[in-house]
Amino acid sequence: MLAATSTGKAIVIGVAAGLAVVLVGLALVAGRRRPRGAPGPDIPPGMQPGPSDADLEKPVLEKMMGWGALLIIVMAIWTPLVWLREPASNAADTAHEKEASIERGRLTTMPGSEANPLGFNCQRCHGPGLHGGQNLFNGNVVPVPNLQTVCGGQAYQHPQIKSLNDVINTIAQGRAGTDMPSWSVRYSGAMDDQQINDLVNYLLSIQKVPNAKNVCTNPPKV
Repeated sequence: MLAATSTGKAIVIGVAAGLAVVLVGLALVAGRRRPRGAPGPDIPPGMQPGPSDADLEKPVLEKMMGWGALLIIVMAIWTPLVWLREPASNAADTAHEKEASIERGRLTTMPGSEANPLGFNCQRCHGPGLHGGQNLFNGNVVPVPNLQTVCGGQAYQHPQIKSLNDVINTIAQGRAGTDMPSWSVRYSGAMDDQQINDLVNYLLSIQKVPNAKNVCTNPPKV
């Protein structure tokens, strides 16, 4: 405890000493700008006479042209470099946005709480990780599908799923006569389009279906 106190005091003293040195340096610089007893009025820089016509016609003009040429060269080099890096930058931004969307979708499937305001508790019916489970509907225990294979379609016991649009529509509209309610605000649900999009991206990320049989990413050709 004493060591921590001593260290804190040393830091405070060091910072104070540093500030004092900076203030003294600024005072010395300000004092040297105009020596004591220097003749002439104290004219602000903005009100001092400008360059003469001779200076404007040659030295100042040449200096400005030189700086202009330098800036043009810098822009001529910088613009192609930015253009060449644009595809990689866009790809990185897209990947980052997709990762963020998947994470929001994962949080959507979990119970809602103060720590997780995005939660809609999809796991209550579909089980942890959405691997399937059971639910009570109209007094009967009904099986709940495994959403880790929802993109497998008929081959994985999801006969009504033939494309990614079927997954989106099922979430948005629900299924009449079953325990699957509508979730989109367009159909009296509680999720907006962004939330459904995040949920779909999460579902795509957890699929255990080979790409050749994945009707979401590799729909059958008609």
